[in-house]
Amino acid sequence: MSNITSRGGGWAPRRLNKITVKIYCKLQIVPRGTGLHGMSVDGGQVIAQESWTLRQLMRRIDRIDDCLVFLAERRLLANEVACGICGQPASFVQYAEGVDGKRWSCRGCGFRQSVRRGSFFEGSHLTLFQVVLSMYLWAHDEPQERIMHEARVDRRATIIDWCNFFRDECETWVENNSGEIGGIDDNGDAVVVEVDESKYFHRKYHRGQWREGHWVFGGIERGSGRCFLVEVADRTAATLEREIVRHILPGTHIVTDGWAPYAQIDRIRGGIYTHDVIVHQQNFVDPGDEDVHTQNVKNMWMRAKRKLRRKFGTSRELFPSYLHEFVWRNSFRDRDLFASFIMCVTHSYVV
Repeated sequence: MSNITSRGGGWAPRRLNKITVKIYCKLQIVPRGTGLHGMSVDGGQVIAQESWTLRQLMRRIDRIDDCLVFLAERRLLANEVACGICGQPASFVQYAEGVDGKRWSCRGCGFRQSVRRGSFFEGSHLTLFQVVLSMYLWAHDEPQERIMHEARVDRRATIIDWCNFFRDECETWVENNSGEIGGIDDNGDAVVVEVDESKYFHRKYHRGQWREGHWVFGGIERGSGRCFLVEVADRTAATLEREIVRHILPGTHIVTDGWAPYAQIDRIRGGIYTHDVIVHQQNFVDPGDEDVHTQNVKNMWMRAKRKLRRKFGTSRELFPSYLHEFVWRNSFRDRDLFASFIMCVTHSYVV
């Protein structure tokens, strides 16, 4: 049997017994030069700037072929695959027995490969439609019960696992992209960062037993809203100063409440920060300087606790991932979160 020869448009005739038989094999899910693959600009930025309503998304992914195109355009699935044996372009062919209806194949070599190989979707028994819809609903902060209902997923454990996978991607992005906050702005002025600590989920059980909570230290940059949240073992000066150096750039002007361990902030490493204090027992905003307050970080705690309250009772091991999810959502709060999550996945899974 002769080789399949690639043509520019992604189709190739096969020659058998000196007779050319026009069996055309598609070599890409999305033909070259079309869709997002045809854009000359950074495709990741184009994806991140998209905005989707649920109705628009359903129209794009309702049919399996359309769903495959949608995912390949956004680099969530490989758009083309080389045969693992001969190295020639594999064909994208029908595969009725598979959940996706298609697979990659090289007839001459017997090579077969799932469309999900190496992707975020590999190993899942759900349809691509179910996963993408779950991803959209999770990005829009829908409860797990609604995700189960809309995506027609029977087992709650399956949705819990997928929500954990989604948070894992948030965690990866935060670890790779968050960076320090504060510093000096373009005008040479110190950027203001408010810091504070708060305890999460400490309360009594119905039998009167005390449930130990989580101490969280955090900060938020005025103007940009960039923030960090980190679980800490205690609120000692040594612990808080270590996290300040880790997360806040030198030159920052830090505003705190009157908690005693903050007293030496302006002496850290010889004075790399300036520091103002607002004593809440007296005022929430300094009457002599309206810029001395911690209203932004208090608002951040309110938003974070509202988000995490629904997750009360999760294991201690998962708690940091919920903090990372909050930081991730805060980082993309002015963008479409579904499109932003797609962009993050394309960075983690290069197909």
